[in-house]
Amino acid sequence: MKKILLNQYGSVDVMQMTETNIPSLKPQEVLIKTVAIGVNDPDIIIREYGPFPTMPKEIKPTLPHSLGQDFSGIVEAVGSKVKNVRVGDHVIGMSFMNTYSDYIVLDEEKTLALAKVPKELDLLPLGGFLVSIATAYAATVRDGQVKAGHRVLIHGGSGGVGNQAIQLAKNAGAYVIATGSGQGLDDMLALGADQVIDYRKEDFTQILSNLDLVVNLTGQETLDKSYDLVKPGGIITSVNGAINQELTEKLGITGIYSMGFISPAELENVISLYQEGKLRLLIDKTYPFDLDHIKQAHLDFQAGGNKGKKIITFN
Repeated sequence: MKKILLNQYGSVDVMQMTETNIPSLKPQEVLIKTVAIGVNDPDIIIREYGPFPTMPKEIKPTLPHSLGQDFSGIVEAVGSKVKNVRVGDHVIGMSFMNTYSDYIVLDEEKTLALAKVPKELDLLPLGGFLVSIATAYAATVRDGQVKAGHRVLIHGGSGGVGNQAIQLAKNAGAYVIATGSGQGLDDMLALGADQVIDYRKEDFTQILSNLDLVVNLTGQETLDKSYDLVKPGGIITSVNGAINQELTEKLGITGIYSMGFISPAELENVISLYQEGKLRLLIDKTYPFDLDHIKQAHLDFQAGGNKGKKIITFN
C-alpha cells in the first residue's frame, strides 16, 4: 500500500510517498480501503513543527510517522474480535496521524472514532467531515451549550469548522453572527447565518455586544478582543487560542478551551443530521492522492482564505 511518511519536520518536501505491505490484522483490528481524507490544521502544524508540547502521550506521534485524522472508506477486512463493523460497511472515522494512506488499519477498541454510514451517502465529502464537525460540536454544543434564542458569534465562520458551527447553532435555534470575508460571506448566509461581518472591513467590537456565546475558531488576537462582548453568565469557547481564565472570572463569564473529540452518541447524532440534510459540508477543492498534489494541498491550506474543506481523494 502507498503511505505518506515523515522522517523529519519542515516544509512540504519532508513528506515522502512510500510503499509498504498491508499488515496482518490482529483480532481487534479493522482494515479500511480509504476513499477520502480531510486536510486539517494539525497536518500542517505537525508536518512543519512536530507534535504539540501539550499533546497526550498516547496520541503523540514519533518519527517516522504519517499524517491525517479524518477519513471515509470501505471496510476491507476485520479481525476475529471486531464487533461493530463488517466487511463492505461504509465508514467514517478519526485516526490521529494515520490516514495519509490508501489503506488504514485501526484498533476498534482504541480508535478515536469509527462509525458506519448509510451506503447511499457519498463517501467523498464525508472524508473531510469528522474533524470539522467534532471540533464545531465541542465548541458550540458541548462546551458552548448553545440554546434556542441565544445570540452567538462565530469567528472564522467561512472555514470548514466554522461552516459546521453555524449550522449546529442554527439547528439549536440560535441567532447566528459569523465573521469572514469575500465569497465566504455569501457561503455563511447560505448556511443559515443571520448576520455576517467582513473582518477585513468592519470592527466587530464596535458592532456587537451582549452575546450569549462566542466561538473562536481564529487566533489569539481575535479571542482577546472578544471577552467584553459576552454578557455576564455567557460562554466563550476557543479551539486555537488560550483562554484567559483570570479575565473570564472577573467578567463573570465561562471560558473553555474546546477539544475536538466526539462520543459515539454525539457522532451518531451528527450523522443523522447530515443524512437529513440539516448539515452540509462545503468542499473548497479536491486533490488526488499523489505526492505533488498532497504538497499543493498543504500549500493551498497554508495560504489561507479557506472556504470549506480541502479533500484528498483515492482511487
